[in-house]
Amino acid sequence: MKKHSKSCQRSEATLKRTKSRGPVQREAKEVMAEVLGKLTGRGALDVGAVSVSGKKDRRENTVGPNRDRLTVGVDLGDRWSQYCILGLEGETLAEGQLRTTQEDIGEFFQALTAARVVIEVGTHSAWVQDVITEWGHEVLVANPRLMEGSKRRKRKSDRIDANKLARLGRVDPQSLYPIRHRSREVRQDLVVLRARDALVSVRTELINTARGLVKSMGTRLPRCSSPSFAQKVKDAIPIEVREALLPLVQLVETVNDCIARYDENIEELGRKKYGHTTLLRQVKGVGPITSLSYVLTLENPQRFASSREVGPYLGLVPKQE
Repeated sequence: MKKHSKSCQRSEATLKRTKSRGPVQREAKEVMAEVLGKLTGRGALDVGAVSVSGKKDRRENTVGPNRDRLTVGVDLGDRWSQYCILGLEGETLAEGQLRTTQEDIGEFFQALTAARVVIEVGTHSAWVQDVITEWGHEVLVANPRLMEGSKRRKRKSDRIDANKLARLGRVDPQSLYPIRHRSREVRQDLVVLRARDALVSVRTELINTARGLVKSMGTRLPRCSSPSFAQKVKDAIPIEVREALLPLVQLVETVNDCIARYDENIEELGRKKYGHTTLLRQVKGVGPITSLSYVLTLENPQRFASSREVGPYLGLVPKQE
């Protein structure tokens, strides 16, 4: 009896370890075979029979009936994403998880027949939309801040969210308040501005820290601009804390050099690639950074019916819905 109880304990421990290994990812071909089997009513199909041809073949000839009416909801996570595939009548054909990487998402949707895919806006939504669109799918990017009932639900999980996205995308796409991401090229150029902004924040934090620490010793550092801070305060640091604070001052000088290089890149970017920023710079107080930020944020001004819509879009007036 004791041996039997020990074996049971070992089996239970093994089961617990198996459950704690994390989500199990299924092969895209296997999922597609299951979906096609349910659609055709012939049971599970042979995995090798699933078409994984290129984009051109998919548009012209795909496996399975009513391929354009499949709906896929994907709840994006930082490492794993949950998906839910709905059939023609709203029945759940498949659910599962896949890694949030370009390779895994591309492989999954390459094997899937053309469908409407619904995701929520977030850190990964822009590049995920690009990857999925490449394989002939229609992608809707939902705005959860405007979706009715998104915050009132008591039961909330990745599986439930994916199912809800799929069902809303199938019957009522307008309730998703879909947004449109900027192009990949514009997003790349915005990275330059945002990286510079991050360095400016770091520099401000370093300068404020140095001034505060010196003030706690009963003295003050001289007033100066941020670019000239390192040169003007080196000799003004009290001797008793100079060894501790000099690395901060030197780091500010390094950050200043990096910001100066970003400024040169932004100036060149506006001059060579976005020449119409020169029109904005005719306004007093508008320089290369402000003008380029404005142009990249709006990207395509033709999508606004009138100039009055730009203010609410940028959040400069009370919200209008």
